[in-house]
Amino acid sequence: MLIQNPPSIPTLLIAIVVCYLRNTKLVVDWHNFGYTILALKLGDSHPLVSISRLYELTLAKYAYRHLTVTNAMRDVLIKDLHLGNVLPLHDRPASLFQPLSDNEKGIFLDRCAYTADEAVNIAQGRTRLIVSSTSWTADEDFSVLLDALCTYSAKAISDSPQLPELLVVITGRGPLKDYYLGQIDRAVKDQKLEMVKIRPAWLTFDDYARLLGSADLGVSLHTSSSGVDLPMKVVDMFGTGLPVLGYGNFIAWPELVQDGVNGKSFSNSEDMATAFVQLLDPADKELENLRQGALRESQRRWSSEWNPVAGRMFELID
Repeated sequence: MLIQNPPSIPTLLIAIVVCYLRNTKLVVDWHNFGYTILALKLGDSHPLVSISRLYELTLAKYAYRHLTVTNAMRDVLIKDLHLGNVLPLHDRPASLFQPLSDNEKGIFLDRCAYTADEAVNIAQGRTRLIVSSTSWTADEDFSVLLDALCTYSAKAISDSPQLPELLVVITGRGPLKDYYLGQIDRAVKDQKLEMVKIRPAWLTFDDYARLLGSADLGVSLHTSSSGVDLPMKVVDMFGTGLPVLGYGNFIAWPELVQDGVNGKSFSNSEDMATAFVQLLDPADKELENLRQGALRESQRRWSSEWNPVAGRMFELID
């Protein structure tokens, strides 16, 4: 039996009981640790977090084998829990996330309600399209992006007239969305975003994939509750050949994003603003170099990851 973790409560316990009753082996596919996600809401010192950690890490020892989305997570399971049979299996994008031709980009940008009025400017490079997918939660601090965009706008107006205008499309839903939309409105009223348009969007999976494939730069605000997981949104961006600017102050980040090759990292809003100015300057070629790196990354698909690891584990291939 193969289960994904998290969620761990009560899934992990139920799976162990079912496997015992059916004399079946259990494989846990670790994407993160449930107790670290709970700690984001309750705090590290909350009793329920301690109970969740004990539950999750104790029951993990009853699994036959383990898959992890990063090498760093594998190391935690081996060194801290003394588990054996732990194999890293990195996430790869679904098949709908593919690079688009210039013609396909143009058709989508003309059709999409969030980009149609800027489609010509995007195609001609006068406007750059930036995409970020966020859960609008505490572990993805949208204020970092908003502050960076305000700084970019001020610099473009004051002393860098060569910088293009930005269309920033933000996808996703979450508990803090209304709060941050209010912050955006306030920044607009205060004339802090004169060179930037921010548009929240809700798209079908197919259109989201096309939006990524049509963008100039993807932004990840994922900070990692455990430090050893990776954001699937970045995997999807790479699937379309989209270079990524993301928060990189956690252990597992370099396993996915190679700084200066397929993306860049930041640690605060100042770093992000500096990266925007550098990458989006028409005279700078780094963004195109990062795109070539992201396109190379897009060639890595599930078959190349799954078959050598899980395929052999489940004896599906020789």
